[in-house]
Amino acid sequence: MKRKFTSETLKTVPGLPGVYLFNDAKGKLLYVGKAVNLRNRLRNYLQPQGAGLRIQKMVSQIDYLEYIVTRTEVEALLLENSFIKNNKPVYNILLRDDKTYPYILITEEMFPRALIVRRKSRTGQTFGPFPSARAARETVRQLHQFFKIRNCDYDLESKKVERCLQYHLGRCEAPCDRSVTPEHYASGVERAKMFLKGATDELIEILNREMVQASEQLNFERAAHFRDLLGLVNKVRHHQKVTKFPDAKLDVIGFQRTGLQCSLIILTIRGGTINRSKQFHFESAPDEPHDLVSHLAHYYIGHADPPNELVLRDPESFGLLSDALQAAELPVIRLKEPQKGYKKHLLEMAESNARLHIVDEEGERVNALGDVLSNLLGQEIHPRRIEGFDISNTQGQLSVAAMVSFLDGKPDKKNYRIYKIKTVEGPDDYASMREAVYRRYRRLKEEQADLPDLILIDGGPGQLKAAYQSLEALALHDLPIVSLAKREELIFHLKAKEPAGLAHTDPALQLLMKVRDESHRFGLNAHRKRRTKAMVQSALEAVPGLGPNRIKKLLHVFGSVKGIETASLEQLQQVIGPKVGKTTYLRLKGQERIDL
Repeated sequence: MKRKFTSETLKTVPGLPGVYLFNDAKGKLLYVGKAVNLRNRLRNYLQPQGAGLRIQKMVSQIDYLEYIVTRTEVEALLLENSFIKNNKPVYNILLRDDKTYPYILITEEMFPRALIVRRKSRTGQTFGPFPSARAARETVRQLHQFFKIRNCDYDLESKKVERCLQYHLGRCEAPCDRSVTPEHYASGVERAKMFLKGATDELIEILNREMVQASEQLNFERAAHFRDLLGLVNKVRHHQKVTKFPDAKLDVIGFQRTGLQCSLIILTIRGGTINRSKQFHFESAPDEPHDLVSHLAHYYIGHADPPNELVLRDPESFGLLSDALQAAELPVIRLKEPQKGYKKHLLEMAESNARLHIVDEEGERVNALGDVLSNLLGQEIHPRRIEGFDISNTQGQLSVAAMVSFLDGKPDKKNYRIYKIKTVEGPDDYASMREAVYRRYRRLKEEQADLPDLILIDGGPGQLKAAYQSLEALALHDLPIVSLAKREELIFHLKAKEPAGLAHTDPALQLLMKVRDESHRFGLNAHRKRRTKAMVQSALEAVPGLGPNRIKKLLHVFGSVKGIETASLEQLQQVIGPKVGKTTYLRLKGQERIDL
């Protein structure tokens, strides 16, 4: 039932467990919460003295509320979790770890491959999870380089294939043309599996024996290979000795609170090492404890890789969490507070990090900027999400627009975007800015995605006006938008004839400059890459005898235009033949002949 959010309507709300939903005048869901006593909990929102800016802003937007009564607090917690994850309310801070972490799969084939996958496979052998795709890619590269695990995708069981460049670079033993027997290749695969399992002591013993044997046979090239491989394995073993713990699957919870600000650190231990660390900051609601139980329940319900054990303080106070996880039919997660040993050390480390992060410099800058902008624009602004735009080109050529995203004062690089300008001819930064802003927010509007709390344009009133015209065309003219001009560092906004100036030491200006400088850096890098690629591509197209098919082959082997540019003469000739390879090499180096 919908009810206006007033002190009179609260008198009819029952004092029972349940879930409440706050909505604005347009019906947009603002917040979902749970309560042991709905009436008492809701009454606190009408007395928000001492609350943070986020809560004050939310309360000012509430038009009506809805509530659902439940039998128990556990039911309320599970229902709250469902509402939040399905509706993503504006003011709920949901701690999530719903990504799928990468694994390495050793396939079941005559000549197995090492592949990066996102889920454990029923065929082959899977190792992981790895903390990031970069870590998984680097490990696969080491398997390819040191253990000679092939990286091609040919079906070698049904046919032979001509040797590729990887063989000549010494990274593969060419199982494609049967230069190596399946038995010899399998020995490398088994050693790669030992490396992935962390069985470094056993692997070092085998490699030492192989190296000595190769030396006695005067096969120094083979001995050097084993020496390099031993160096890699010893490096991994040293790292294991520093960070290795008993093979437990556990998460360690560090939590600190100062006033309304809460800091939560979750250390993830998998395979005997700390392989992930999650850090969260959030505000507590007015007159309410931090309710860490709710945050952890939301985090672990639906988690991609739940632990067997949670290490945290005072586990007896987390009975509701245990009940909720059990009701959600999750695997059993034990809750323990260690008294000694490595788990106690990990808990103290997590709490120490949470304590260090509670004084959040970026958070102070966000709050300061919110105060400044609220005064300048005449509306309450808390700029948690800032998106900044910049234009980069060379005399109007190869123009790109860079869009960077900051969340709580920190770069959110997964949401960075580059826009190749399509509709503008020549050096027209205003039109380029108009196109980039229009494309960005048309997309967000079509996807009904969250909009930023602030848009920052690099430039003066001209760039700002151009960007605002795009927002008007999309009926998004209410979005807060300002621009920051270089040199004087003046803040231009649409509601004043004169720009605003702040001291360079002001944390609000420092945050704006940080966003502006990052968008400028990101845009310059993207433009430089595009310009270099265009130049090399043009040089390739001008090489006699180097047609589209050979260019495609070069890109396949070397991976990119930059890879082609840095390739040696021998490598180019191996791929496209002696004559065209030599011509290509000379053109890319700007030479007419090779000096011997």
